[in-house]
Amino acid sequence: MLRTILGTVAVLAVALAAARSPAVTRAGTLSTGDFAPAFVLDTLDGKSVDGNFHGSPAYINVFATWCSPCRREFPAIARQAQQYRDRIAFLLVDEQESASRVQSFALQLGMPAPVAVDRGQFAATFDVRALPESIFIDRQGVVRYIYRGIIPDGVLAAELSALASDSHSSIAAR
Repeated sequence: MLRTILGTVAVLAVALAAARSPAVTRAGTLSTGDFAPAFVLDTLDGKSVDGNFHGSPAYINVFATWCSPCRREFPAIARQAQQYRDRIAFLLVDEQESASRVQSFALQLGMPAPVAVDRGQFAATFDVRALPESIFIDRQGVVRYIYRGIIPDGVLAAELSALASDSHSSIAAR
């Protein structure tokens, strides 16, 4: 009897600790302050990329080739990728299209960063709700800002500046 009670208390304690931990992210609930979920994606150049950015902050842009707002924001992303290429890891993630279609699109626009194709798992894990979507992750792996929709140039620049300077609060949230 005592063993059963102690076992139940131990299970409840572990469940409570897990529920309160920012490292535990449930699909559909990712928000700022959470640790970025682990992922592995294949890139167009035949390599794979994972969520370990080796202590660098990261900017992830989720897009699709058919998405007009995605196309409109790429020039600003390209400019920022050039400016921050030595301080921030950039990753562009296409949502569920063929690699050949994405490759053609990437070549046409001169994508400034590695491009990966998601088969749906990344979008589910990161709670992607709209395209385009921008995700900013600090060097500790914590999601610092999520922007859904076409990101204004000023917001993109300010958030990347905050990541590069290791500021832990979102400029846009201030």
